[in-house]
Amino acid sequence: MPYTLSPLAKELKHLEQQGDYLAVIALVKSQLEANKRTFADPYIKEWIGRRWRNLFLQEAIHDKRALKVASKKLAMAKDKRSAPQKIAERFLKGDHHVEWAVDMPAAQISQDLATTLIFCPGFINGLLPAHAFAEEFPAIEAEYGWKIFQADAHPMRGCEANHSDILQAIIDGKGFLSNPGAASDQFRPSVPPEDVFLMGYSKGAPDILSTLVHHHQAIGQRVRCVVTWAGAIGGSYMADNFYELIKNADTDLLTSRLHDFLQLLVPSLTRKGSLRRLAEYDIKGGVHSLTTSARNEFYKNYHGLLDDLNIPVLNFTAATTALEVPTFQMADCLNLTRYDGNNDMQVTQEQAKLKIPMAAHVAMLHGHHWDVSYPPFPKALRMTSPNLDHPFPRKAAIVAIFKLLAELGLID
Repeated sequence: MPYTLSPLAKELKHLEQQGDYLAVIALVKSQLEANKRTFADPYIKEWIGRRWRNLFLQEAIHDKRALKVASKKLAMAKDKRSAPQKIAERFLKGDHHVEWAVDMPAAQISQDLATTLIFCPGFINGLLPAHAFAEEFPAIEAEYGWKIFQADAHPMRGCEANHSDILQAIIDGKGFLSNPGAASDQFRPSVPPEDVFLMGYSKGAPDILSTLVHHHQAIGQRVRCVVTWAGAIGGSYMADNFYELIKNADTDLLTSRLHDFLQLLVPSLTRKGSLRRLAEYDIKGGVHSLTTSARNEFYKNYHGLLDDLNIPVLNFTAATTALEVPTFQMADCLNLTRYDGNNDMQVTQEQAKLKIPMAAHVAMLHGHHWDVSYPPFPKALRMTSPNLDHPFPRKAAIVAIFKLLAELGLID
């Protein structure tokens, strides 16, 4: 639906049409510094999307693997498209993939950034054969010196139960090094961070939003902004189905047969071994917290409060097709297609967005729910199913997020 441009939006639009992107960048930053509520202006949110996508292309063209995947195999001729066009057409969805032709400047920032990224992982984190951003976070820390660590979010209990884990990360600095690897029970030194921004993947997104609602007086001034990455903000229809299967089951039996339950969720991919914090597992509570009814109830009760916190929220969604997901996820992807053809095999576009004025949908990525977050799964598993190689340029995406937030003045 068309909207009336504010005076600020009219000025920004004029500058953009003139190609004066440096002026746009400076004006947006100054307005956000003067009043963070400026983030709610629809044109500002559109600019933020265009700017991140441009910064993403600037970074991703240096990812040799991503470029190789994005190049078309032609029988008689070379793929003559430019590197930005290849990346955009392969890894972005929707009308935005044509933005590769827009020539914007590099990020207008200092490389020295002090704000800490606290990453909140998703459901059954640590139980899959790979960890989200396990390769990308350490590489970014090593190259740029930016501070990143992962909250010790429990892999299988409700959003409210995980408040304590996120609070300990924000207030005390308790969490894992950005690459937990095999030593996932080894914590980083608990040094309390100063200002932070939070990034929630999958269930990590509603975990964060729930924590902010119930503990904003304790942490609200320290949280500069929130990034949701394929977040299950509106729940998942898959969780609805699983909850119907287990809601009447014996809770103790479910916990004692935990590995069997995980195999039901993710056939052949969850790993056996020592399970941390076993006494805290709440399978029913964890699955229920991801149902559409639970998340819709949360939104109904708290969306006004979330908006009033004036904390900018940047939503990143993903989209795929049934032929681009692991074999055992095809049925789920097809089922979600009944609701939204642009689902990521776990959540739909609407479920991955927070619909408040202080939230912006930044990009729809072309990849499935794991592709955009996990490094390639072990080779032995990739031999049993296609689409576990996960070529999405994740490092470029995270670097672009840091640079965008710094350019906007949302992090220091």
